[in-house]
Amino acid sequence: MAEPEPRRKKRRDPRRTRWLDRAGWYEPRETGARSTTRQAEALNLALSSPPTTHRGLILGTDRLSGQLVCHDPFIAYDDKLVSAPNVAVIGDVGKGKSSLLKTWGTLRQLLLSGRRVVVLDKKTQAGQGEYTRLARAVGAPSIRFTVDGTGSRLNLLDPVISLGEAGKQAGRPTGQMMLLRAVLAEALGREVSEREGKALRIALFAATGDARERDRVPVIGDVVHHLIKPAGEAARNIDVPIAELREWGFDPAFALERMIEEDLAGLVDGETSPDVQLDHPSGLVHFDLSALPIEGPALRIVMTVINTWQTNMLARRSQQLMQTVNIVEEGWHVAEGALGKVFQRNTKLARGLGLATMAGFHHVSDLPAESAARSLLQEAETVFIFGQSLRSDALACVDLYDLPAGTEDTIMGLGRGSFLAKIGSEAPLLVQHIRSQAEIQLTETDDAMIGRR
Repeated sequence: MAEPEPRRKKRRDPRRTRWLDRAGWYEPRETGARSTTRQAEALNLALSSPPTTHRGLILGTDRLSGQLVCHDPFIAYDDKLVSAPNVAVIGDVGKGKSSLLKTWGTLRQLLLSGRRVVVLDKKTQAGQGEYTRLARAVGAPSIRFTVDGTGSRLNLLDPVISLGEAGKQAGRPTGQMMLLRAVLAEALGREVSEREGKALRIALFAATGDARERDRVPVIGDVVHHLIKPAGEAARNIDVPIAELREWGFDPAFALERMIEEDLAGLVDGETSPDVQLDHPSGLVHFDLSALPIEGPALRIVMTVINTWQTNMLARRSQQLMQTVNIVEEGWHVAEGALGKVFQRNTKLARGLGLATMAGFHHVSDLPAESAARSLLQEAETVFIFGQSLRSDALACVDLYDLPAGTEDTIMGLGRGSFLAKIGSEAPLLVQHIRSQAEIQLTETDDAMIGRR
């Protein structure tokens, strides 16, 4: 006969005291979770290394470990993590791309000494550029371009931009001739022929020489004049009748004339406005392009002229060792044709100019395989991928940046403010962007939707 089990003493519930309750002594017991010894290693913070080094500006927190994620393209270049400073930001509308570019790409960059941020601001908010509020907060003026002649102007033939074909030399920004060819191709709607290009080159040098003799700056109208009325000496130098040289220049002249009288009136057809400067005590240069129409060539041409003027200015100041961040919120505007090639070429000079271009894009799958925009995306070694609702867009990101299989599901599931950070050859990180309260007030763009500021 089995012996009966000994009776266990009944445990009495511990008595609680009010002063211990007030001190928070009693805490609810959490339900345990099944794990393995290998998984449990992650619970020991001493064994969990930070996802990035401390060198750089705060991006946000690692979604897996909760630790801070820091990065800066210039510092990462110095640390040999990347070989180029350019940054690509990709994702659907409303996922947080703009907030990241305004905070980490702009405001936090200005905290570092020797930094300049140049913003090409196309997006409209309350009748002005989205960065206007931010520019006012740091005390920087907004350089506003308009189609009614009341805004700023940037001379397409500004002397800062090198003359002739200097842009074809390695390590030199695009010159006036290359820029003028790109604008003419946009005006003609086709490539510039060899004879048209020759007539354009002769007219450019004649216009520059004539303006120098008159002690003034050449403008595009001077080129139109010399295309229609070339000098006899210019024709003799290439051993063609002057009537034939004039014939070569008729189509370019009429196309450029129509462009500066219609699409580009008051934008690039006169001397550069005094307010168009690359220096401000705040470090921020805000080009407000929100008043320019998306349809037509004006926006693409103005963005390309600003970019070319800026890179030539930086090349002249190469001894100053000042790092510049170039923010292009809507990179697809400069994605096509000859203008896109000019923008792409200037971007390739990033290392020599101390220039980091941070460009935002919506969908990789929308960009043709041979487009300048896709090349910009491929050459970026810092990539932030926000949520994509379409699988085709998510797969395009995975293919372009050689991400692990299955990452497309992660990209499609990203909520607002979450993104994948791919830095150089490092494994991608899942990051939650964080903003201070002051940054939230300066970067929110939902005023019109929610009906309050």
